[in-house]
Order: sequence, then structure tokens, then C-alpha cells
Amino acid sequence: MSIFFIYSLKVTLCLTAFYLVYKLLLSRDTFFAYNRFVLLGLCALSLSLPLAQVSTSNPSPVVAGFAVVETMVVSAEVYEPTSLDLSVTSLCFGVYLLGVLFFLAREIWSLLSLRRLISGGRVVENDGTMKVVVVKDHVSPFSWMGNVVMSEKDYADSPEYIIRHERAHVVARHSWDILACDLLIVFQWYNPAAWLLKSELQTVHEYEADRSVLDSGINATDYQMFLIRKTAGEKLFSAANNLNQYSLKNRITMMKKSKSNKWNHCKVLAVLPVAATAVIAFASPKAESLTNEIMRESDALVSAVRQVAATDSLKGKNVGMLVIQGDEREPLVAVEHAPKDGGTEFPKSQSPDDLVYDVVEEMPEFPGGIPALLTFMKENIKYPAEAQKKGVQGRVSVKFVVDKQGQVTNAKVERPVDPALDAEALRVVNSMPRWTPGKQGGKLVNVGYVLPVHFGLSADTQKKKQDGGLTIVTADDKKVPPYILVDGEHVTDISHIKPEDIESIHVYKGKQATDKYGEAAKNGAVEITMKKK
Repeated sequence: MSIFFIYSLKVTLCLTAFYLVYKLLLSRDTFFAYNRFVLLGLCALSLSLPLAQVSTSNPSPVVAGFAVVETMVVSAEVYEPTSLDLSVTSLCFGVYLLGVLFFLAREIWSLLSLRRLISGGRVVENDGTMKVVVVKDHVSPFSWMGNVVMSEKDYADSPEYIIRHERAHVVARHSWDILACDLLIVFQWYNPAAWLLKSELQTVHEYEADRSVLDSGINATDYQMFLIRKTAGEKLFSAANNLNQYSLKNRITMMKKSKSNKWNHCKVLAVLPVAATAVIAFASPKAESLTNEIMRESDALVSAVRQVAATDSLKGKNVGMLVIQGDEREPLVAVEHAPKDGGTEFPKSQSPDDLVYDVVEEMPEFPGGIPALLTFMKENIKYPAEAQKKGVQGRVSVKFVVDKQGQVTNAKVERPVDPALDAEALRVVNSMPRWTPGKQGGKLVNVGYVLPVHFGLSADTQKKKQDGGLTIVTADDKKVPPYILVDGEHVTDISHIKPEDIESIHVYKGKQATDKYGEAAKNGAVEITMKKK
């Protein structure tokens, strides 16, 4: 869904830019056939440019998606999404899709109406390439494919001018142009430039037909007077070439206008820098990554926040980094979110197949999701005894790539702390099971991740082993502990609390904590609610 939506928006920008170029530089020239070709070419170019691919060797900063992990650690409940959950992107796409269906139905109805009208008339002329159909309805003369349609009155009054004019449309196959533009509008109904480009193309069609009539030997003054008499009040079909549908003043002016200088053909070259800008803006991996990141975040924002929020007090709020984990034998080991500076970069790719993306439309997923990843890290990471003895702690950042097969590859320690801690973090990352690989444009791709693993020793852990209780360590390693409450009572020691006895946990930081509990909570506050026995 998001791929097509992004593509549609890119087409919108291209159409708008190209329409402005045409309107400002070419619309007043008398190269009618040339302008028709230019307009059709601009439409085709607008549809193809967003699909262009540009390869680059510049690495993209990797910002791994572990912000969710950060919040998941402090969550005690999992939000159950409902059928009413809608992202902004999904809502916009729904409106867009309704518009597409409406204008598609409108186009089909118009074509069926044309067919019914033509099949209900009588054929008065048929030379093998064109039929002249006379109908009883009072409609403006028009042509559609190989048919010229006019009312009984028009056929009786002045059929020569009408037939010559509409024959020019049939011979030039203008109906196919109109059909193509109508199909473009079905998918670009919200874009004024699409409608305006169709209008410009139909205007060029009329100029071409007028030129053809005058070139056949018809007196220009007589023909212009005929057009003036045919200007108002007749039923029109949007999916056909109508004789009187366009500005009569402009058509007469163009008939009298001298031919434009042949060098004016070169003005179309102004499209080249616009097209080049579009390619650079749309097709480079950096821009593609940014666009897809915006769409991905837009799609996932509501559901991601809700899925990781424990209660209403945490929804939509940045609770920061607080790691909660109990183990009777091991000190704290915390999985944190990735660095926010985005400084991590993967090696330059040698080919498009080797390109490592930082953000894709479908991110790789650990088997079982984030909760399973947390469980895997908790169960497998062991605090090296050597590091415990030395009192070494800190954050080891490991970067790796989830390849197209879901395998964890190229794992390397990016920010070392201690050889023992570095080796342990690297060991666990390399032992991860196969992930569900990421996808970009429906294709499996390589995706880079950064996994910071925090090894921390609490004050009690440095003195003795834990006895099965709960340990709380803040990510910034401040010495002042958070303000802790258990069932509404302030406590300083929670080592006796077993994690399985906890009902829920609320975390507050900064102003939110001090507003509720005063200066005592300046380093944050933790509310623990125990299960009722």
C-alpha cells in the first residue's frame, strides 16, 4: 500500500512541475502536433521517473529500530490492538482509494453512455475508416474512435464543416489520447495538474483539427462564423472530442496567429533539468530511505506506541531508559535503543544486490517479535566473571546485518568497553536464530542494525550476589536511585521482590516525576503494583 501511495505522490510532483514548464514555455506556440507529442511525453515521463533507480556508494547512517525495545523493557502489559486502530497513512490511502473507485466508475459510465448513444443512432456515412452517426438527442458534435456523432439538426444544417473537423480528430487518433489522460486522472484525481494537462491536450487537439479544416480549402471567415454560431448550450461528453468544448476566442486567435519560430522547439529542453532534479530527489537511496522511513513511522506510530505502553500514564510519553531485570546469579544486562546520533555506518556496497538498508518498508523481525528478542538476550547473555571481578561495566554496541535469508551476518563490535564484555555481546548476537528478512519494494533486502548491550553492576551486585530479587539500574548510570514506591509506599530496597509477583510498573522521568513526588523523584520515579494474593 505505502509503495503505491509514495509512487502516486511522486507522480503528482512530476506532473505539476512539467505542466508549469509546458504552460509557461510552449502553450502559445503553433507547433500543434509537436505540442501534442510533448504533452503525452511529459505524462509518460511523470509515470516513469519515480521508478528510476540510482546506485550510489555513499553509506547511509544506520539508525536501528530499537526505540521500541527501550519502552518494551519498562512495560508490564501488552496492548491488544482493535479493529478501529488506523494510522494517518492508512486513512489517507483509504480516501485516495475511494476517489480512484469513484472516478473509475465515472469513466466506465461515460464510455458505456457513449457506446449506448452511438449504437442507438443511424449510420449515414461509412467509408471504411470512419462512420457518421446521426442521433436524435440534442448533443454537440463529437468524435470517438472511428465514429463522428451529431444530432439530426446539425446534420441537416451544416454537416460539411462538422464532418471535416471531426474527421481530423479521427485520423489523428485523438480519442486514444483522451482515454489515456482519463486513465491517468483516475489514479491522479486529486492532482490539479493532471486535469490541466488533459485540458491542454484537448486544446491542442482542437487547434490541430482547425488547422486541418483550413488546410482543406475552407474559407477561414466562414468557418469561424460557423464556430461562433455553435458555441453554447449543448450536451457534452467528457470522454470525447467535442466541437465546441474549448475557448472559441483562443481557437480563432490561434487560427490567425503566424507560425512560431522553428527554434522554439528547443524550449522543450527546459524539461531536462526538471527531470534530472526529479531523479536526484526521488531515486537516490538516501532520499528513498528517508521517504520510506517517514511512511513506515506514519504507519506504525499509533500501533507501536500502544503495543508497548503499559497503562494510560505511559501512552505517548517518553519514559526514557530504565531497565528492569532480576536474576539470582547474574548482574544486570540491558538491551538498549540505538544511539541517536546516527553515526554508525556500514561498509560501502559493491553492487545493488549488496546494498544494506537502514530503514525499509518491512523491517526484519526476530522470531516472536521484540518480547522474544528480550527473552533471548536475557537468557543467553552471561556477565563474564572476569569483568565482574574487575568491576567493569558499560555499553557494548554491536552492529550487524540481517541478510536476505534472515541470517545475522557481519557482526562487529563498534564501541568496545572491555574484551570480555565485547566478546560476550558478540557471541550472543552471532548465536541469534534466523530472522524474518526485511523487504523493500516487495523484494528481500539486507538491513543493518545496531544493538547496544548495557552491562551494569548495581552497588549490591558488586558486594554480593543477588538473592532472587529485583534490580533497577538507570541507563545514564546516575548514582542517585529513582524514587521507588511499592503499592503506594516509598521503599529503598526491592531486592526481596520477585519479578513474577509484579502486576504492573509505571515509570516517570523529569518534570513528570518531580511534579508528582517532588524533588525526591528528581532522578525519576517507579511505581510498582504487586499482584493480589
